[in-house]
Amino acid sequence: MLKGVNWIAVIAALVLLEVAGFLYYAVILKDAWIAALGTPPEPKSVGFAQGLGMGDTLIIVLGLAWLQRRLGARSLGAMLGVALAAWLFFDFTTMAIDYLFVGQRGALVAINMGYQLLAYALAGLTLGALPPRA
Repeated sequence: MLKGVNWIAVIAALVLLEVAGFLYYAVILKDAWIAALGTPPEPKSVGFAQGLGMGDTLIIVLGLAWLQRRLGARSLGAMLGVALAAWLFFDFTTMAIDYLFVGQRGALVAINMGYQLLAYALAGLTLGALPPRA
């Protein structure tokens, strides 16, 4: 299933998304994100949470790399399109449940969806810039 995956592209995307996530949540939207949470986030084991988050991000990037091979998306534009379609069809619809049925605030869901949109786009562009060998 992962035959032919460009692991350099996967690692590059993983690192890029970790940096983007830090900047998005801890720098750019820190105050808005904390306000949207409604209460300050509870302190947790930072290492454990970071590890789970990185594992989640790795699964997303590997899924996009798998789609890249299956769909033959070898250019920046093609891979960006694949990534944005994956975000819309799977991530957006799944995260909408948090607002519709879980009761999360709209602002929080919008902030989280915004990051996921950014993450999928950055991962798609990274994978498109470093396509797998034929």
